[in-house]
Amino acid sequence: MNLKIVIATVVALGLAAVAWFYRGTAPVASAVRAVGLPAESTTPDTAATLKAAGVHKCVGQGGTRYIDGACPPGTREVAASGGTMTVTSFPKPTPSAASAAFGGPILKPMDPDERDRLRDKAIEDAANRR
Repeated sequence: MNLKIVIATVVALGLAAVAWFYRGTAPVASAVRAVGLPAESTTPDTAATLKAAGVHKCVGQGGTRYIDGACPPGTREVAASGGTMTVTSFPKPTPSAASAAFGGPILKPMDPDERDRLRDKAIEDAANRR
């Protein structure tokens, strides 16, 4: 086989690999557009993913919300074709009946002897610090 053909093939494959690696950069993207090839989509198709996950896009007076159940009253469901999503934490659990009856959590008071022992230990630790 001719050495010039082998070298030309290796160089062409190398250039193709470099173009593939840098396919998202501006020079390569503009060259792809100039040649007339279809550009690679930079935004993923989220509609199928959201639908498969059971996410509903609800639009109303308060804006757009993505929820995992039926849309609340006063909103309408539209096709989930993308958008941004804010994830919030779960609400805090409601206090138990015993806690609410006494105005807060039920705490066991500290034994006076234990309180004195802890106070003396804290004073001793502070005095022995250098």
